[in-house]
Order: sequence, then structure tokens, then C-alpha cells
Amino acid sequence: MSDGIRDGGSLLEGSPAWGVAAGARQLFGRSREIEALLGVLGGLRTAGGRAIALVGEPGIGKSALMFTAVAHARAAGVRVDAAQGQYAIAPAFPDPRSPLDEPCDGRERVARGVGAVVAVDDLHHLAADQIPGLERMLQATATSPLLCLLAYRQRQLSPALAAVLSRAMSAGLLEVWQLGPLPLAATRELLGERPDLAELHREALGNPRYLEIMAADGQAIAVAGTAILGELADLDDTALTVLQAAAVFGHSFHPELLASALGLESADTMRALDRLTGLDLVRPAEAGSKMVLRHPAVGAVVYQQLEPSRRRDLHRRSAAALAKLAVPIARRAHHVARCLDPNEPEHLTTLIAAARDALHTSPAVSARYLEVVLPLLREDGEHWHEARVLLAQTRLLTGDAAESRALLDALRRPVVGQPPRGDHDLTALADASRAERQLGRYTEAGAMARAGLAALADRDCATAAALHAELADCAYDLQDYASCRQHAETAAAIARRNHDRVGEAKSLAQVSLAHLFTGDLAAADRTADSAVELVDAISDATLLTNLEALYQVGLAEGILGRLAAAERHLTRGATLSRRTGQTYVQPALLMALANTQLRCGNLRRTLATLDEADRHAEFDGNPAIQAVLAMIRAEVLLWRGGSAEMRGVLASADRAAALADGQVTAWAVNVRCSHAELVLITGDPARAGRLLLDAAGGVDLPRITGWRQPRCYETLVRAAVAEGDRAMAEHWAHLAETRVDELPSASRRGYAGRARMWAHTVRGDLERARLSGLAAVADFTVGGERIEVGRTLVAVAALALDAGRTEQVDGWLEQAAALAQQCGSVRLADEVTHQRARLFTAPAAPAAPSAFAAPNAQGGADLAVPALLALLTGREREIAHLTSTGLTSGEIASKLFLSVRTVDSHLGRIYRKLGVSNRASLTRALLSEAPGAA
Repeated sequence: MSDGIRDGGSLLEGSPAWGVAAGARQLFGRSREIEALLGVLGGLRTAGGRAIALVGEPGIGKSALMFTAVAHARAAGVRVDAAQGQYAIAPAFPDPRSPLDEPCDGRERVARGVGAVVAVDDLHHLAADQIPGLERMLQATATSPLLCLLAYRQRQLSPALAAVLSRAMSAGLLEVWQLGPLPLAATRELLGERPDLAELHREALGNPRYLEIMAADGQAIAVAGTAILGELADLDDTALTVLQAAAVFGHSFHPELLASALGLESADTMRALDRLTGLDLVRPAEAGSKMVLRHPAVGAVVYQQLEPSRRRDLHRRSAAALAKLAVPIARRAHHVARCLDPNEPEHLTTLIAAARDALHTSPAVSARYLEVVLPLLREDGEHWHEARVLLAQTRLLTGDAAESRALLDALRRPVVGQPPRGDHDLTALADASRAERQLGRYTEAGAMARAGLAALADRDCATAAALHAELADCAYDLQDYASCRQHAETAAAIARRNHDRVGEAKSLAQVSLAHLFTGDLAAADRTADSAVELVDAISDATLLTNLEALYQVGLAEGILGRLAAAERHLTRGATLSRRTGQTYVQPALLMALANTQLRCGNLRRTLATLDEADRHAEFDGNPAIQAVLAMIRAEVLLWRGGSAEMRGVLASADRAAALADGQVTAWAVNVRCSHAELVLITGDPARAGRLLLDAAGGVDLPRITGWRQPRCYETLVRAAVAEGDRAMAEHWAHLAETRVDELPSASRRGYAGRARMWAHTVRGDLERARLSGLAAVADFTVGGERIEVGRTLVAVAALALDAGRTEQVDGWLEQAAALAQQCGSVRLADEVTHQRARLFTAPAAPAAPSAFAAPNAQGGADLAVPALLALLTGREREIAHLTSTGLTSGEIASKLFLSVRTVDSHLGRIYRKLGVSNRASLTRALLSEAPGAA
């Protein structure tokens, strides 16, 4: 029996009487059920009898759980009568009125109050003449210290047996424990860590038997599926033939099509299917007239047991039956590949056409068809070159860029320096460039793309657009943003003329980033809007032709600060990548998604995304992806775990820095700058400053885009503050503010504001430092960066306490504590706790008037309300205050029991009265009116 058990001790340590039983086997994911059963066994003498039915899908673990309970009972000296339904030839408790004509030690033990266990597995097989005995046994549990354990499949109960069980349940004599799927953690224990674990868990429905079958291959499938093979023992020849044909057809099938393929009469086929349905090997589909196997794992076991000749014959029959009905090639190709006849040209063309069709929807399937066909094609003959290019493309899409590149080299066509021959050669050049870029070889990738463009006769075709997009990517990685924009704009225009909306969207997103990094924020926003409009109108099926479009759009949105939209598009891309097996783009998608989630403060989701990304990046071989993922993980661990996680933080950061060391590509520079920030936070400001300047190429930060510079300048300000260098702190803070004026955005203003806060601090101007910090809080709030909001609030609270000011500190710390809880940040919570301890021991200070005082009894403004806020009504001041804390209109409406429309109307009046245009301006206006702001 599989059911998720292995030899060894029980998972559960029970009481002395019901501890680990000798000979019990390890059962995964059922600790709660085991604990409950041990409790029942332990209370058998005092609490009386019980009847428990273990119910669930075949293979879910009913038998394993019963075996565990029986083993524990026997280990404790309790009498156990155990049997399977079809072999339960003598009821454990016959009619009390009948003479005792055979030994029944169990009945005597129950009579003495010692207790006993009766366990019947596969109860659905119980013979009709034993059903009355079962009913008497269930009734006996009401008056005797008897535990009756039953396990059965609900679908296979006879009406008479179901009636008995129903009466027992209605009378309160029988408890039904429905066993559900294993959790993912238990699947990991059962199968060990593997890249496809989550997918296997989902496909097997958390069923341990199906998990073991689907994780196996070759003959191991039959071994894992022994229990399923046992279910076939009593099938007649026709039923077995029909089941074998169903396994060949796949998970679902039409009965009439099955009959046609087998050459059986429809009536005979339906009788066989009735028999298979009664045994729960086959089930009606949820919709339509199709039938389905109980689970694909059943088909895998049956298929594995077929003799090769029988398997080939059934595939041949299936292919012929489908061809007769003119079904699409995609449905026939599966069978053609398994009965391929080299002398049938139609077989070869069918598989190549199917491979072409499946390239983006299922590249792994496409590769399998091509691997079958290629050995049968003559080199340089018809279809040979196309098949080789298609196979290289499948390798590229499934993340094996090195193998893809090797296949393209093996085409024996000129690649660089000589003109290619034919469309497939030009496609091969575009794919070779893409493969080189995925391997991190940007110079070589650019050379490939330029060679392809030089050889193109038609500079306005889809291949030209692809080559220009490749050159844009290479230029971006090398931080040549002017060239990136030029090639991306050309690619977008060509794609538009060729009606390639996916290619156009990808290139427009590249254009947006190039505009941003060359200082044109307005153009970046406009172009990003156009790219978003395109991808949102494109179906998933069309997007599959180039999932990099979703990556580029999500990346651009994230850098522009549109975090929610970025997460939506990146999640869509990751979902499509998983669904189709296009794993080449998954590490990049997950990397960008993790970075977006980190900036939003979703630490738990970020770690889950990183775990998935790491499994792909391990096989991807791209150092850029691996380095960025390692750095994001270091940041997550830093904020999630506080000092306890510091070893993991440093290890992950050092790994990222080692991968980026000495490199000046865009990804490497960003990783090295992030490493400097972590070094600063972990307590070595002097080294942090040196690392950042080395990564940036000097004091002018020439390798850093103007967009990122304010964040880097804040790091340099903090390093200068730590060393007491007032002049350099002022210098770096001024540069941060200058860069923000050139490219304004909420988050960038936040970094500049915090840089100014630290610069004021080193000069001893703590009050102005506090106000700069509050402005940064407002900007980070608008940007949606919760971690940055929280850490800035803590810094502002610390500065206020340094200045001997305690008013409002508790509110700031309360807000930071709430953010720490939302984000799951132990480090932020620890920092809040530290500042609260300082607050509690600080001398009391006179309370400053509140900037948000309520109206007086006469409805006018209280004298404590500053002049600006006196313009607002009490409700408007309340809404203004809540808006300044970062709450959305919906959240304010819920808090004040108003409609969202009412809140927005109030906000409109507030904006007009105060002369502001948006939430960020409102927040700054309120902060300027706060006590001490003047």
C-alpha cells in the first residue's frame, strides 16, 4: 500500500499508552487524524465505544491511516480484529441471540470492559449477507468499549450498504471523517524537494498514491501503481481492452470514438464502460457525453503495462479513427508520434505541423514531436532545416539557451560574417541572438542581431522587428539608452505595420524605459500607457507568442512606481509561463515580481516568489538573474527577520555581490549599489560609501541612471553623516534634490527628502530634519512603499526624541508598528519597540495643539486649529487627516461609514479650499501646518 507511507516510526509521539507503535509506518500529512485516533483509543475504556468511517478518494490514505491506528492498538495490547470487505467472512459481533459456536475473545474482552477494535478496510466490497452483522456491530458501539473503524469509497457503496451507514449516521452511531488532499508541505516530505513539486501536487490533487505515480517514470510507474493494477484483476477481456484504449486516448474520450478505434459494437463498449464506472476506474465527464479516467495516474499505470506491440496498435487505431473524423492535427499528433511509420510521409508532415502549432502553447510537447521526426529526415532535405530551427526554439522557450545555441550552430549555415540563406536562416540568427542574451553574453548577442539586420533584404518584416528588439535589449543591458530607444522605436513601428501587437507592446515598454533613463519622464509615462493599453487588449493565446512583452511592461511599470499594475502584469506573465512551460522568461518575470512585492512590503509573498524563481534560476544559468534574486532575498531577510536573520542576509548579499563583482552592466551596477545599502544598514557606513562609489564609477555616479541616483545619494549622505562629514552630507543631499527636480516622482522625492533629513541631522538641526522626514513619509506613502514609510517614521520618531519632543511620536510609532505587522517585518517591529522604550522613559513635554482638532460646540474652528485647516469643516479635517496617513478612499469610507463617492466629494472640496491638486500635495500642506512646522 502506498498512500503516502514509508517504513519507520510514527510521526506522532503520543501518551505512554499510545505512543509510537513498533512496526508502524510513517504517514505524511495526517498528524491531526492520527492524534484524534490515538485520543479515541486512549479513551476507549472510559469514554465508551465509537464508530468512525474513513472516507475519501482512492489512494488518499484511508488504508494507511487505519493501518497506523491498528498498529498502535496492537502495540498497547488491545485486541484487534481486522479484515478487508471482501474477506470479512465472520462478523466480529454476531447476533447476541445466536449460540456462541466459535471462540470470540473480542466479545469477552468487551464484556469485561477491556475494549477492542474492529477494523474493516474496503468496506464497499462487503458481501450483502454480512451487512446485517455490520449494523449490529455499529449498534454495539453505543453500549460497549468497542472502536469500529471502517474505510470505504463512497462511489462504490451498494444501496443496501449505504442505507445501513446512513441510518447509523442519523442515529449518531457513526462519525464520518472525510480525508482531504495532503498539504504541499506533506508532498515535499513524501517526494523530497524538486523543481516541479508544486505542479505535481496540483495535478495529483494532493493524493499520495497519484503523487508517487506521477513522480515516477518508466517501470517505476507500475511499482508505484501496484494498488491500481490490483483493481484490474477481475476485469473481463472486453472491459480491460476498453480501459487500455482509454489510457491510450488520454484522460478523456468519447465512447463512440473508443468503439470505432477498437472495432467494437457500441453496445459492447457501453457495457464495458458501465462495468468500469461501477469500479470507479472511469467516470462521466462533468459536461457533455465524454467519459474520463478516474485520474490521469490511472491511465499512466495502465499504459505502462501495455506490451509495445499492443500500445503501438492502439495508437495506430486511435490516429486512424481521429483522422476519419478530420479532428485537428494537435489531437492526432500524440498518437502519430507513437506509431510513426517512416514510409508514411503524411506522418512526418503531421508531426512537424503539430510541433509548429504547439511551439508556444506547449514547447516541451513540440520538442517531443521534433525529436521523433528529426532522425528520419534527410539532412538538407525537405523540412530538415525548419525542424532543426523549431527544435532550437523549443529549447530556448524551455530555458535551455545553451542547447538552443548549440543546435543553431549545428545547422551548418553561416551565422556571422556571411549572408544567411532563406527565412529560416534569418530566424535562426534572431534566435541565436536571443540565446546569447539569455546566457548573459550581450556583446555576442548584439553581433548576431546586427549580422541578421545586415543580411535582410526586407527591412520591414517581422524578423527585422525581432532583431531590432534584440538590439534594444542588448543596448539596455549595456546602459546605452539612446541606442536602446532608437532600436526599440524602430521595432515598435515595424511591428505595428506588421500587425504584431505583442511585439509592439514589448518594444514600447523598452522605449518607455529608455525615455525614463534619458531624462524624459513625460514621454516615459505616455509610452508606458500605450504599451499597457496594448497588452490589456491582447488575449492570453496571442501573448504566448512573446511573453517578454508582459515582462517588459511590468518592469517599466514597476520602475515608474505603478506597483499594483506592475504586479498584475507580471503575475499574468508568470501564470502563462507556468501553464505552457515557457520557462525561459519565468526567472525574469519572477525576479521583477519579487522586487515589486518587496517594494510594496509584501515580504511573505516576496519570499514565496523568490523560492519559485530560485528553482528556475538554478537551471537557467544567467548570472544576472541569479545575482538580482540573491540581492532581493537579502533585503527581504533583512526586514523580515531582524538580527536573527543577519547571517542569511549577509550570505545572500555576498553571493549577489560576487556574481556582479567588477561588472558594469546595468544589472551588475544595481546589484552592487544595493549591496552597498545593505552594508550601510548592517553597520559599516565607511565601507558602504566606498562600495557605492566604486559601483557607480566615481563621485559623479556616471554608471547610475538619473532615475536611481536619489536613492544612491541618500546612501552616501548617511555614510557621510556616520563619519561626521557635514560638507559631503550637504553636497550629496543637494544632488539628490536636484535629480528629483529633473525627474519628479513620489518615491524619488521620498529618498531625496530622507537624504535632506540626514543632512539636517548632522548639522544638529533636528527640527528641520524631522519635517524633511515627514515630507519623505508623505512621498513614500503616495508611492506605496510601505517598508520605506515605516522605516522613515521610525527615523522621524527617533529624531523627535533626540530633540526632546514627545508629541506625536506615539502616533508615528503606532503607524510604523501597523506597517511592520502588515509587512511581516520583525526588524521594523524591533525598531519601533526600541523607540517606544525611549518614549516611555522620556520626560513629559507640554502637549502641542493638534493640527486636526475637532470643531467647537458652535461648529466653528477651535483655536488650536491652524489657519489653513480652519477653512475646512470638521468632517473635511477628519478625511484630510486620514488621507495624509495613506488610506485610500475606500478605506476611509469603511472607517467613517461613508460611501466612497461621498469621501471623494469631500476630497474635491478639500483640494479646492486648500489650493492643492492631489493627495501628495494635501499631505505636504498638512505637514507644513503641523505644530513646529513654521
